[in-house]
Parts: sequence; structure tokens; C-alpha cells
Amino acid sequence: HYRGADLPLHELLCREPLDDTPGTHRYINRGYILLGLALSHINDLPLDQLAETLWEGLDMNATMYGPVARSNQVAPTEQRIPGAPRIWGAAHDDNAALLGGIAGHAGVFSTPLDLATYAQRLLAAHTHGDDHSLGEWLHASLVPQTQIEPGLDRALSWIVAAGGRVAYHHGFTGTSLYL
Repeated sequence: HYRGADLPLHELLCREPLDDTPGTHRYINRGYILLGLALSHINDLPLDQLAETLWEGLDMNATMYGPVARSNQVAPTEQRIPGAPRIWGAAHDDNAALLGGIAGHAGVFSTPLDLATYAQRLLAAHTHGDDHSLGEWLHASLVPQTQIEPGLDRALSWIVAAGGRVAYHHGFTGTSLYL
């Protein structure tokens, strides 16, 4: 249940009206919130435990859901109140924060080395078939779904260019992953 609501979060999200006509690009994160909830439900495990298993299998040992301890290895993010300290090591996305910092769309912290490992594994799986399910997921997620502007499309998880041959994802804290 979502704080104070009488219905489970997935039912609340599914009852929301469409903001735009289908096929119109507009960034929303509800789909990945629902995906995280569904994965957790289907596997009968919390999302952070499922993700930890995935990251360990990919040798991404520094990637985790927050909160993480403040250090020189963790970038500060948003400053909500002028003059107040920046949020550091915790999800600053409002929806992720309401979900305890563990959500399908936000709340993960990583390092450049782990992101490079992830990119290498994705590309190897996609081009050489090294990991069947990872390669299939990447291939399916690169298919353009709706146009953002000429030459730039929204795919599943990615913004794609050059007909899906270039893909990138921007994290809300300013991180990016280009493939």
C-alpha cells in the first residue's frame, strides 16, 4: 500500500487517466515503478534483493540501492531547500523516496567502473550472444517506440538515435550511459 492509500500502489497507478494520447512522447516513470513491483511480487523477493543477485552475476559489486554512506565515492545530488545541505546517498526522486528508496525507476547508486562493466556485458550479449536473456532484453529495448524529435526516439529504457544503433540513458542525478 502507498502511504495512507486504501488501495495497493499498483492499483492506484493503473487507475490514473492517460496524460496524452498513446504514441505521444512524455517522460513518466510509472511503468518502471509497476515493473519493479511486479518483479518483486512474481519472485516473492524484495526488489533490492533481486537486483543484488543480478548485479553480483554481472560482477557489479559496487552497485546497490541506497541509502549509501556519504563519502568521496558518492556524489551529492539535489539541494531541495536553498542553503540546506544537498541530499547525499539517498534517493531524491519523490516517488522512489515514498517507496523507501527502492523502486523500479530510481534509487540505485553505482560507480563508473560498474557502469562500464554493465555496458560491456550488454554489448557483448547483444552482439555475440554471450548471455541469451540479457542480449534479448537489450535487442527488444532498443526498438524505437515513439519519436521525441526527428532522429531521436524513445525506446524501452533508452533514448535511441541512428535507428537504434546509438542508445543512451540519463539518470536523474546527471549520470548517463551511452551504448
